[in-house]
Amino acid sequence: MARSSVRFEMGNHEWIAERDSIKFLGTTDLGEVDFLITADALAELLNPELGAIDTETAIEVFVEFESDIHRIAQREFVKRLGGEPPILLTSADLDS
Repeated sequence: MARSSVRFEMGNHEWIAERDSIKFLGTTDLGEVDFLITADALAELLNPELGAIDTETAIEVFVEFESDIHRIAQREFVKRLGGEPPILLTSADLDS
């Protein structure tokens, strides 16, 4: 089986207050790649009816869904390398 193009370590994350997001790192053969997931996206994972969550809850939700978040991030990373349009948009996608 081929090795994944991006790999993640569980528990390797930090809160980025100015982005209201959690940063987590992926490792590729070319080095590290930063990924962000917003508190709003984490609130959606917890409860789609929820408007917003605090920092502590966002971190708890990230930890609870970390393996799912890693799987989604890996899929998006592979799609971007293949030139396919991403499902998840970032500010880099909007900069033309």
